[in-house]
Amino acid sequence: MALPKWTDERTNQLTDFVGDEAPISQATVAEAADQLETSTRSISSKLRKMGYEVELASTATSRTFSEDQEATL
Repeated sequence: MALPKWTDERTNQLTDFVGDEAPISQATVAEAADQLETSTRSISSKLRKMGYEVELASTATSRTFSEDQEATL
């Protein structure tokens, strides 16, 4: 499946959607991706190219192990 191209109309929809949120959270990125029918990676990349600060996906993920499990490891 090919991702849709970034037209001026789609870019305007994206900027309207994110508004003046700073930094833009991964939750907002996911909602925008659903609305614009594209990937979260595409949304994040486009926003960064436009000068927006976007939360890194790696910092937004939850921990795999609890503190007790990590201590056991």
